[in-house]
Order: sequence, then structure tokens, then C-alpha cells
Amino acid sequence: GRTLKKGIALDGLKMNVSIGIHDFEKKQPQPYRLDIGLELTNSYRTLHDAIAETINYDALRSRVLAHLGSRHFNLQETVIQDVMDICFDIDARVTAVDVRTAKTAVYPDCDAVGLHFQATRDEWLHPAP
Repeated sequence: GRTLKKGIALDGLKMNVSIGIHDFEKKQPQPYRLDIGLELTNSYRTLHDAIAETINYDALRSRVLAHLGSRHFNLQETVIQDVMDICFDIDARVTAVDVRTAKTAVYPDCDAVGLHFQATRDEWLHPAP
């Protein structure tokens, strides 16, 4: 039978991030965008219409923004790995994560340069060699 997929999306989160290996990138933060998708356990549901029952996307947004504003990152790989960690840490009911990152002002002829990672909780926490 078909498995019902449940998820939460935080799309188009925009911020300025200090990121890059070049000297000019280390002088000031640059525009950055994140798309975050959380897949949820099949038993996820709210019974009492109460915020305590949900995945708190306010907390997710706040944690991601705080972390990305906390220091300089040389690599987008570091950023996306840290965001994946935050997503799995935010709630045990998150079974898989899908994250896209984008430096949006790198090239004048390109909308963005970024990464796309997808992983289940088990794949992320216990990667195959």
C-alpha cells in the first residue's frame, strides 16, 4: 500500500551569511537562501490543536539563523551539514531531511550556486563508509 508522507517546509529562508574562501567573501556577509524540508513519522498528528504537539518551526528558523550568523564559514558543505544536524536535533519525529542551500549573488549570469542534501535520520547518523 501507499505510505502517506507528512512534512513541514521552511522555504526561501533568506539571510546574509559570512561564507566563502576568497578574501572578498570574508570582508562582508553575502546573500544566502535555504530551503528546508522535514519528513515526519507516520504517527505525527495533533490531537488538541496545541503548539506543544507540533514540530516548532519557529525554533528551527531561530536556531538556523543564529547558527549561520555565529561565525564565518569557508564552505557551503559545512553550512548544510550543520543545518541537517539542527533539523534532526529539533524533534525526534523528524525521520528525513531535505535541505538546499544557495549563494544567490555569486555570478551575474546565474541565479544561485548551492548544494542539495537529502537523508533519512539513520543515513545521516550512521553513514555508510
